Amino acid sequence: MKEKTKRLLPIYLSAIILGIFTVFFIFRGNFEFLVYAATLFPLMWVIAKTDRFFDYLPVAKWGFAVWMLSHMAGGSLHIGGTRLYDIIIVNLIGSPYSILKYDQLVHVFCYFVITLFIYSIVVKMARPAKTKGDRFLIIFIAFAASMGVSALNEIVEFIAVAFFNSTGVGDYYNNALDLVFNAIGAVIALFFMERRNNNNK
Repeated sequence: MKEKTKRLLPIYLSAIILGIFTVFFIFRGNFEFLVYAATLFPLMWVIAKTDRFFDYLPVAKWGFAVWMLSHMAGGSLHIGGTRLYDIIIVNLIGSPYSILKYDQLVHVFCYFVITLFIYSIVVKMARPAKTKGDRFLIIFIAFAASMGVSALNEIVEFIAVAFFNSTGVGDYYNNALDLVFNAIGAVIALFFMERRNNNNK
């Protein structure tokens, strides 16, 4: 297996998963999904084109593939008549927050992965971190950028709701909780990277 193919195997796998589910949703007449596909395919292309330069971690690329499968399954599979994304894994807090749902776990994992990608970009573009202040700045920029992507994702969901008159993404509470769980995922990723960096010293 060529080095490039080996490095990008999880991204190729992600594209295949997205392609299969795109066809599946088209046949089901769920054209709202095409809005998400229209953003995810270009994102994977950008990751593939910039991988060698930014040297993304394998855990980030394989995590992206795992997230893609869990995301697609969440929107298409039903258990006992309930969409997987709406299933409550552990009933910690009731309505209107409905914590902890499968959807919220996927958001945490998604932004754990996204933040790993962003961290690699920030580190590559910044000067080497020589002080605690430098490291804090890198962490802050990576977190802020991750939350920017998080907000953009919510805008994409709003566009899908506006154009397709869909309520599948939930209400205000769901939107706000998505941002909260995205932030949790980002923080976990940054702790992961800091611990990894400390262990490599």
